[in-house]
Amino acid sequence: MRKWILIIAIILLVLILLPVGALTFVVFTKPNVGLAPTLTVTATPALVERGRYLFHHQAACAACHTPWDTTKYSFPPIAGQEGSGGTMFAAEYGVPGKVYASNITPAALKDWSDGEIFRSLTSGVNKRGDALFPLMPYAHYAKLSTPDLHAIIAYMRALPAIDGTVPERELRFPMNIIVRLIPKVAEPPAATPKVDAPEYPAYVINSASCLHCHSSSNHGKIKPGTEFGGGVVFPMLDGSTVRSSNLTPDDETGLGKWTKEIFVARFRTGVEMAKQPTKPGEANTPMPWASYGGMTDADLGAMYDYLRTLPKVVNKVERFTPAAAK
Repeated sequence: MRKWILIIAIILLVLILLPVGALTFVVFTKPNVGLAPTLTVTATPALVERGRYLFHHQAACAACHTPWDTTKYSFPPIAGQEGSGGTMFAAEYGVPGKVYASNITPAALKDWSDGEIFRSLTSGVNKRGDALFPLMPYAHYAKLSTPDLHAIIAYMRALPAIDGTVPERELRFPMNIIVRLIPKVAEPPAATPKVDAPEYPAYVINSASCLHCHSSSNHGKIKPGTEFGGGVVFPMLDGSTVRSSNLTPDDETGLGKWTKEIFVARFRTGVEMAKQPTKPGEANTPMPWASYGGMTDADLGAMYDYLRTLPKVVNKVERFTPAAAK
């Protein structure tokens, strides 16, 4: 009898120690993306200007890292607060807890090296080596070219320094452990593709992270076959619901009947709409029109060209559902 009690006790001890050991291993060893590279970015006017374009438009860093004007359509960034962070992302953005956009002005980054910023953008860890929540699309930015990443760093260094403390994130278990396993060592490409290169449309669509909001996901992983098919749900502050559009070339439910001219014009219209005030109950969207609408015709056209190559996804999206009457 004592023998069986001992065996059961040993089994129970192993069952307890294995997960505890695994958790301890992850907490103390992950993420492991290596040291930040030794890097000094030399800011030239051309590099800073390229960084400004990427930051405000193509990569849309400003869309998340600048407080939003919630009184206007599509919540445009508030002028004069660029990069100061503080925006909270919670359950409506698929966050199991609360995550806050960081202050990325020189006031907050004065003790960061250029290499640490580079590692943060591409491998998803901060100065301390803590894993960023992947709402920050570092897996997309890891595919930006090294010159473009240098440009973003140069522009961030040139932003006005805005003091302000952003709250620490609050992630629920087990995501507070899982998030440590996501960052990976990144190897960005050495050069930016030429505008007329065959790979340029894919480069632009990746840098804009369109896949992020226009594809269904499960526990952070894109569901195969839903890429760019839209329908992702975004609950709004007033209780209404908006869903992302189907960007695939399906004629009836996607962009199949859109011309390039119509596609580009929609972004220009979005910029103007983002200047308009909205009231609770009116249709709105988290789509950052003010950011992407500032992209060049060539880059918007490249996005259109890429989307035309996608497999058609039949997914009729009900874009807006008003809040339920009380």
